[in-house]
Amino acid sequence: MDSSAVVTLLLRWAHVLAAVVALGGLAFARFGLLPALAEFDADARERIHDAIRRRWLPWVIGAITLLLASGLANFLIFNARVKAAPDFWGATWMRDTSYHALFGAKFLIALVMFYFSSALVGRGEGTQWVRNDRAKWLSVTLLLGLAVVLLSGWMRQLHTGPNQPPAAGSTVTTN
Repeated sequence: MDSSAVVTLLLRWAHVLAAVVALGGLAFARFGLLPALAEFDADARERIHDAIRRRWLPWVIGAITLLLASGLANFLIFNARVKAAPDFWGATWMRDTSYHALFGAKFLIALVMFYFSSALVGRGEGTQWVRNDRAKWLSVTLLLGLAVVLLSGWMRQLHTGPNQPPAAGSTVTTN
């Protein structure tokens, strides 16, 4: 495996793991933490939320940073690969598959998700409205995350193709 393949693999892993942390934390907060906290009085809930916020905020910032950095790097590497092999991809592959439009939609949805994720663990007055209705905004943020994951899967399918068995008589080689 050459060094560029290792870098590409590490970037993909970083991207996927950051997404797992971000979405896993949102799912836990929405379906585990909030229902459990309903048994406590409002003052105790706020103290618990504050204690969790202090510990979870660095993870949210880290996941967002890693998603932006690895996502940009993955996008640039993939674009360079497509442009370097027009005979393989076809001169109009990105336009024919609407790849850039899908990427744009994914990126914009992700930015909205990052905003709500940050607001949910923030403490500023400007985003207090999000924390005032945590269940609603955790649900919205999870749905945005699901949309990003679904778009990612669609985009990945565009350049890897469907899982199909090899044609009769063909051989599969590995390096």
